[in-house]
Amino acid sequence: MDVQVEMIQPGWTVFAADGQELGVVVSVEHGTLTIKKRGLLGMKEFHVPSKAVTDVETGRVELSMTKQEVETTSTG
Repeated sequence: MDVQVEMIQPGWTVFAADGQELGVVVSVEHGTLTIKKRGLLGMKEFHVPSKAVTDVETGRVELSMTKQEVETTSTG
């Protein structure tokens, strides 16, 4: 499947492979997707490779990584 990562826009909601919402897209640059998560303890940013994107629909991005994988392997 040809995923069109270049379509992704800031503000779109990102979901992990396990269906959990991760946050919103901040940017897509240099093969990296930056995601901002709001929580009880403030904001946190995650950086995941754009190759982890499995599906893109207007306003929605899905990843091949689970929430736990993103949180433990993020470069941010």
